[in-house]
Amino acid sequence: MQDITFESFYPQGNSIALLHRQLLQGCLSHAIMLQGMSGTGKKTLARLLARGLLCREENPPCGICLDCLLTKKEEHPNLTMIRAGEPIAPGVRKDRTTIPVDDIRELIHICSEHTLGNGNRVTVIPDADCMTAQAQNALLKTLEEPPEGNYFILTTEHPENILTTVKSRCEQIFLHPWSEEDILKILLERGIPSRHAAEAARIAEGSPGQAIRFAEDEEYWKQRKEMSRQFLGITAHSDIYRVSAAWKDRKGDAETLFFFLEEQFQALLKYRLGINESLVSDEIPAPWRRVGDKAGIDAFSRLMDLVITARKQKEANVNFQAVIEQLLFGMIGECNRWQK
Repeated sequence: MQDITFESFYPQGNSIALLHRQLLQGCLSHAIMLQGMSGTGKKTLARLLARGLLCREENPPCGICLDCLLTKKEEHPNLTMIRAGEPIAPGVRKDRTTIPVDDIRELIHICSEHTLGNGNRVTVIPDADCMTAQAQNALLKTLEEPPEGNYFILTTEHPENILTTVKSRCEQIFLHPWSEEDILKILLERGIPSRHAAEAARIAEGSPGQAIRFAEDEEYWKQRKEMSRQFLGITAHSDIYRVSAAWKDRKGDAETLFFFLEEQFQALLKYRLGINESLVSDEIPAPWRRVGDKAGIDAFSRLMDLVITARKQKEANVNFQAVIEQLLFGMIGECNRWQK
């Protein structure tokens, strides 16, 4: 598996290249806040920055020195990770869903101590919006006037929950949704088979993290294959009761099913509109491909409405087998309409 580098993040724009250059020149900001939607690589970039700041080789991070290896494992003595539920202050409960002020006070004490080998000290706070308002206020002075050699890297997908005074003391870097092409490249570099990589990149909604989770989850792909066979592979009404019986006790898988169907209908619509040049998914059988070739645009609205109705019925505790039957009757009717 190819290691993640700063170059991996260059598709995010000039801000990443500048960040990399500042690291190499030793002029990186002492407080950085990485913002963006879930899965865009904020925590991966934070760890990469930490490795770069703690690596003492010529072109950090080298990825092979002891400092890099220890930082990658989050075991470097000059690295402090602050997470909700993982307290560093004595007496703080481990079941907390927030980062309390006691942890920040303990952090401030740690930052005042000498580092091992007189190197940099790096604090990473993933999900910094988990800090209570009191904890954020306690961190302000240290962010503004950090002890020499201290660096702070915060990540958040909810910047609205972070005090303006905290944000103003950080260099703010925004990570945007990735293109399907860039996500596919990342997946292939990780050694993920192309048949899964292309599909995962398509459904990831701009999130490499989500694409990686999809692509590496074999159980997920088995489930998708099953759903394709059961919900897209039947064309006769007589098969509906067999499928609904198999799903009557699988209400817990409903969202996975609804997401799968919505995604396939969207792929068909994009193909029909010429947005996608081909139907890359091997999960769409021939009858549904003909829908993509021939169906009127309103057909896709009707198909999406079927899923929306099924979701509402499920949430209203309608008998789930009946929900599946109604969904399938509507899908087969729409599919068969465009087979001539």
